[in-house]
Amino acid sequence: MSHQQNISISEALLIKYLAGEASPEEALAIDEWIEQTPDNDHLLQQYLQLWSHAGKEGAYIAPDLQRELAKLNIDAHSPKATGKTILLKPTIFFRVAIAATLLLALGTALLVFLHPRETTKIRSIAISRPDGILHDTLADHSSVVLTPGSRLEYPSSFDGVNRTVQLQGEGYFSVTPDADKPFIVRTGMLGIKVIGTAFNVNATQDSVTVQVDNGAVLFFDSSDSVVIKGGMQGVYYTKTHHFLVTKMESSNDYSYATKVFHFQATRLETVVHALEKAYDVKIILENKKLADCTITTAFNNMPIEYIMEVIAASLSIQYRMDGPTIYLQGNECN
Repeated sequence: MSHQQNISISEALLIKYLAGEASPEEALAIDEWIEQTPDNDHLLQQYLQLWSHAGKEGAYIAPDLQRELAKLNIDAHSPKATGKTILLKPTIFFRVAIAATLLLALGTALLVFLHPRETTKIRSIAISRPDGILHDTLADHSSVVLTPGSRLEYPSSFDGVNRTVQLQGEGYFSVTPDADKPFIVRTGMLGIKVIGTAFNVNATQDSVTVQVDNGAVLFFDSSDSVVIKGGMQGVYYTKTHHFLVTKMESSNDYSYATKVFHFQATRLETVVHALEKAYDVKIILENKKLADCTITTAFNNMPIEYIMEVIAASLSIQYRMDGPTIYLQGNECN
């Protein structure tokens, strides 16, 4: 008879996980711990709530261990109906409960995370023309790619406790790791906190979507938060103030920044939209029925001319380029 091995998670590792700072191996261990019992997953969600609310009053008060354990319905000396006193063993539940109090003890620091203040002069960059992708490198050597019409504000040097930037629109960030100085993207009342990772943020009037290419981020507002790991996406709905985390359907959404495309039986109309966004071109289907053609291929940072050659050969159609405009013509696909 086989027995499932109990996984032990330290409070320090749990805090790293909540902050999005755990390594892939550490995150995997915690994922396995979460899947062991529903109680583990429930506890983790409670700690995320504690983290999001920590430090809201602005003043630090040392946490009362017994009080915090009581909030979680955990009593270190819990008398049963029989009158006996049962001592709670230092199991994972007790250690994780202690982690919750440690998170509360970080209230002052988290207040800075959730409401960052930068004392350095803000330098603003913006795309002033209606088209064109903007690439920029920040003072910490992190890179950002902005779509047309988007705007990023950031300090000329990251001298504060955080590396905080303000985004309007859509941008892809590749963040240089710095455990002592978290990188925070603010968009409206929302924030995305990371140590070092790559992710895309698309803020519209109705929602904010965060797609994580690799690593993990903490996506939060003033009352809630979710952890998003590589290959996943989180959507915040403005009207309902609700977070939804799902598996990312396609990384082609941010191919404008990476120039890496993966098309799997993808409609040509969808392929065209992705290429137009990435290469600042206009692609016209002279035969509208070509939109329903499908193609399976991949490109990794290839010139647009090469991509059009492959598409034309694969679908037995023709193309011609006239400056920034590309015309596709041919018979509809069978």
